[in-house]
Amino acid sequence: MKYIKNGFSNWYKVSGRSSRAEYWETFAFTSILGFVSIYFFGEALYSLILLLSIPVGIGLGIRRMHDAGASGWFLLVTFVNFIMAVSKSQQRENKWGPVPEESNISLVSIEQATDTNVEPSSEIKEEQIIENKTELVDEDLENLESRLAELQELKKEKDSFKEKEDKRKKEILEEIEKLKKELDE
Repeated sequence: MKYIKNGFSNWYKVSGRSSRAEYWETFAFTSILGFVSIYFFGEALYSLILLLSIPVGIGLGIRRMHDAGASGWFLLVTFVNFIMAVSKSQQRENKWGPVPEESNISLVSIEQATDTNVEPSSEIKEEQIIENKTELVDEDLENLESRLAELQELKKEKDSFKEKEDKRKKEILEEIEKLKKELDE
């Protein structure tokens, strides 16, 4: 119920992030409310609920895109919107804000489990902790490898440009020497 309350109370906010739980629970609640209203009360109430849920869905969808690490404009692309809506939250702060509290549970659990003074809670299994750590390390490693490849490509381009520039300078100097010789003759 907390997530549904957050979804409706922050309907006007297009900045920040919303977790999967907040997004899907609010979606499910409005869908069920819509079906119940059309079945028991008719189209008038359903239309009102639909009109009220559109801005909530837009704000929530934009924040969900942000939580998945994408621009809110991807809300307009249906396929990408669905992929981002079901994808995991980025487990680090991104340009749209910090990790939502409910998405941050796995990181808190990992920190608790790695702290020597704190015993892991009974809900957290060692396998989950190891898996979460591995996912974070793998994601960071992939990002670093990708960045390294980009930097290597940029270095190649820079070296190639420098080589062409040096070759052109040499050609110009040779041309100047030829012109000097012609002037001397």
